Amino acid sequence: MTMTPQPQPPQTRPRPSGLRIGPGALTLPSAVPRAGADAETPAEQDGWLRGWCKAASFEDRLAAINTMSKGRQPSHVAAEVWLHLLGKAAGLVTPAEMELLLRQFIMLAPEHGKASVMYDMLMNAQPADAQRPDLVFMITSCERYMPQALRVLADLRKRGAEACIVVGDPSLSVAVADGTLVRLPVSDSYEALLSKVLEGLTFLRRRHGPISVVKIDDDMHLNNRFDPQALAQTARTMEYVGHPIGDHPPDRCWHLGKTSVPTPIFTRRHRGRFAYGPMYVLGPRAIEHLVREWVFYPGEFAGHVYEDRAVGDSLRRANIDLRPVSFAEMGGVVEQVERYVAQPF
Repeated sequence: MTMTPQPQPPQTRPRPSGLRIGPGALTLPSAVPRAGADAETPAEQDGWLRGWCKAASFEDRLAAINTMSKGRQPSHVAAEVWLHLLGKAAGLVTPAEMELLLRQFIMLAPEHGKASVMYDMLMNAQPADAQRPDLVFMITSCERYMPQALRVLADLRKRGAEACIVVGDPSLSVAVADGTLVRLPVSDSYEALLSKVLEGLTFLRRRHGPISVVKIDDDMHLNNRFDPQALAQTARTMEYVGHPIGDHPPDRCWHLGKTSVPTPIFTRRHRGRFAYGPMYVLGPRAIEHLVREWVFYPGEFAGHVYEDRAVGDSLRRANIDLRPVSFAEMGGVVEQVERYVAQPF
């Protein structure tokens, strides 16, 4: 007689030792895992928590959670522990440290129900009555070319524009502003330009709310048609404006000689036109999309050498299309001097 195989019940996710999974069912230790005669004193628990808050890296914090939980935890469980510790850490950390802890939680569990709550906390940290300019010019530069950035800043401010300079500083964990200079927690190299732009937009979104931004490089000059008020008006009605490029497949080796370390030929698919990088306008919806993507899924931008193309590709996925306007019409002129770190050939 032939036996008919019986359907097997679906496999449930294993429950890590000492933790119960599910809404309202998670049992968490107050700090460290020892109990009984070896139980931690309140002072030791506080010291462990402070150490977790000030750990050197994201991975170090996860390792501490695994140690506390007596086993390697999947990200959705580690996220619950992270939330528990965040609540206890509120009075122990600086605003900058809390910013980092919130952003790391979002990266750890972007699909978690609390991730959007944390994002809103990050983006709305400034007082409701904080000054909000219509348009900010974000000058992307580096320490090496600071004199050129200061020239662009002076020219913009002379014409009545709100502007800041952003550079990279990989020693930082969060952005730090000093007047009109903003240091970002990214590399200051050519190949990190996309991270610099996205982190700069994140800083401006947090500081000013849903504003418009003109990304402008430090090799731009302004012509007699430049009018910041006209550009602000453009950004009120158009989300993505710039000098179009990419009607034909663009260069895949433009970066050779410009990067701080040898970088392979660009091999990603060409998706279509985008705004050429030296200067383009982003409206509030475009910025919100880029910042949210960067905070929730930074890995989506990995492997992009060209910042302008990556921005265009990301906006296209959100159905935000480029409105082509030439540099001359926007009031800009691109400097024609190439900057090489090494010989390109």
